[in-house]
Amino acid sequence: MPPDSEPFVSVIAPCRNEAKFIANTIRSILDNDYPDDKLEIIVVDGMSNDGTREIIEGFAEKDSRVKMLDNPDKIVPTAMNIGIKNAVGKYIMRIDCHSKFSADYIRSCIRVSQRTGAENVGGYWITLPGDNTPTAKAIAAATSSMFGVGNSDFRLTGPEKETDTVPFGTYRKKLFNEIGMFDERLVRNQDIELNSRIRKKGGRIIISPEIKLSYYNRATFCGLWQQSFNNGLWNPYTIWLVGKGLSLRHFIPMFFVLGLITFVVSSIWLPAATWLLFVYLVLYLVCATVFACITAKIKRCSFILILWSYVILHLAYGMGSLWGVLTVPFKLIGHKKATVGKALPDRKT
Repeated sequence: MPPDSEPFVSVIAPCRNEAKFIANTIRSILDNDYPDDKLEIIVVDGMSNDGTREIIEGFAEKDSRVKMLDNPDKIVPTAMNIGIKNAVGKYIMRIDCHSKFSADYIRSCIRVSQRTGAENVGGYWITLPGDNTPTAKAIAAATSSMFGVGNSDFRLTGPEKETDTVPFGTYRKKLFNEIGMFDERLVRNQDIELNSRIRKKGGRIIISPEIKLSYYNRATFCGLWQQSFNNGLWNPYTIWLVGKGLSLRHFIPMFFVLGLITFVVSSIWLPAATWLLFVYLVLYLVCATVFACITAKIKRCSFILILWSYVILHLAYGMGSLWGVLTVPFKLIGHKKATVGKALPDRKT
């Protein structure tokens, strides 16, 4: 074995009010088949008030590899930067507390990174329901289908290849000295923006099926709406603040909603627009119905609930982006140099 085949790894977990999932996440990392003396887990907590901190402290008391740091700003980029500054590992591994990881996750990430020489590596995630209910299962199915999320590589499946972004990347720590830290203005899309800097410098992002992880998605339609709206909202904000990082697929739901609004408003004065609106809706619903049927058969869950998940996902995401475009002049004008973004409301399940 090469002498550096098992480098010290610092796993950084941004966290805020994750009492339901945090224990399983930490345990899945501690149970990895990576040497105990080559691993630390830094949970950077956004001042949780739901019992999360007590759970983390319980792990830290029993296992010296687990550490907890405070994140008063309560957003992911500040959590990552706090973790990186306090990390001692040669590799930085970002994880999410809404996830669980295979027993060889750490070893696989390091192996792929060393074999490919890529600046960032990650895996395809398996979307799991956030609860054992028909609605949660349908949401998980919808958000892991191509009709639901487009060509977002990591939410689907595929071979090892170069891509634009990966979930929960693994980086060499020295990378942050070369390209800078996470942009603390970005409440969302901070990983995508960092990856765009990597690619701009000629670096590569590799996604590999060797790296196995699972993500617990929202369990309710209310939670799906909140998540999708905020994801969409931060697309125009990201473009305004950094001018790069996103692709056309991030704005397709906004164009869908914009078309819908255009036809509705036009139908007030133009009777013909009513027919165009009808055709527009029928085309969408036919496509959504076909994909919902296919997905329901594969995932063995409710066709109606999957169809409704598609509608909520696309409408909320598109409306979020459109609202972002409309509110940029009021919320962000003159604030391009702001150092820290404002935390979003507490997450709904």
